[in-house]
Amino acid sequence: MKNVSVQRGNLLALKKFNLRIEAGEHVAILGPNGSGKSTLIKTITRECYPLLGDNTVLRILGHENWNIFELRAHLGVVSNDLMARCTRDITGRELVLSGFFGSIGIWPNHEVTPAMEEATREAMQQLNVLHLADRWLDELSSGEARRLLIARALIHRPETLLLDEPTTSLDIFALHEVRGHLRSLAAAGVGLLLVTHHLDDIIPEIDRVVLIREGTVFADGPKAQVLTSGGLSEIFRVPVEVYERDGYYHAW
Repeated sequence: MKNVSVQRGNLLALKKFNLRIEAGEHVAILGPNGSGKSTLIKTITRECYPLLGDNTVLRILGHENWNIFELRAHLGVVSNDLMARCTRDITGRELVLSGFFGSIGIWPNHEVTPAMEEATREAMQQLNVLHLADRWLDELSSGEARRLLIARALIHRPETLLLDEPTTSLDIFALHEVRGHLRSLAAAGVGLLLVTHHLDDIIPEIDRVVLIREGTVFADGPKAQVLTSGGLSEIFRVPVEVYERDGYYHAW
């Protein structure tokens, strides 16, 4: 992304934004509410488009133009928007399987093949959610639903997972589960782009952190250099103390 500006309503959510992430990298995007984090994800997934500019470049996996359905095969997305669309008339299996069609749930026009069914079973097994295949989504805990969404995102064996605040509303047990699965995926070579405002979400395998504020990059570099008390105090505009334990960073 070079000089990328994105307007949402009357708000300029990204302002001449510059960022380069290599394939397979593990990167966290950190910033306060309203800083442009979710808009960044929506721009990558083509839900938002940049304003036209002479020096604006948005290139994903080497290409500036994408068929959105082809792009979904390369990027797996887990977001609160997807979570909000999960309703009772969808089972766990249908949610994961619908990743092939870019939908939430299976519709009459969808042609499901045996290969899709097998890939669904494998993705659910990887996230330990096969036992949720026939459960209605509104019967599940937040942690179970998040794990199903991650399985859905993995259905195409994507090169990178885009995770927009994946631990929102999770209890301590569910947090531990989801972070454990993310660590396993990172170790298996799946690239991670994690968007959050919680330091605790940044698993040890993520070694680069980008701080954003008011739609621009505030800091970008190795985790230990970026996650400092001074930098976080400035970006969040409150006094923050940072400490590290077992590869995780915490703030208060």
